Amino acid sequence: TDGHVDNLARFVGEGRLALPVAAGHDDPNAHIYADARARAAALGGIEIVDLPSPGRIEIDGEIAAASYMNFYIGNSVVVVPTYGVPNDQAAVDALGALFPDRRPVAVPARGIIAGGGSFHCSSQQLPA
Repeated sequence: TDGHVDNLARFVGEGRLALPVAAGHDDPNAHIYADARARAAALGGIEIVDLPSPGRIEIDGEIAAASYMNFYIGNSVVVVPTYGVPNDQAAVDALGALFPDRRPVAVPARGIIAGGGSFHCSSQQLPA
């Protein structure tokens, strides 16, 4: 997850926490996802919502901090990062279901994550 909490967990409603589910045995964050899930479940009173993981994404031979969790919630849309992998559509569909009053929009994100974040990260700060 490259240490970004918005690549790991996002509140998607009152008492509802979205967490990724590993895409397979080679998902580089599988153990992190499992740990986060166990900790959230131990808290009690939180509904855990599954979102897929894109799995292992490499850019120029390096594992990238790719996650569908780094989505951006706008007034009428949810911008979903995509990576050209099989779980892309499942992530778009899942986020569309979580935010039925907004249209999910899939946007290729390999270029933006090369800079160290994605859509949610890049929407957080305003330059001075």
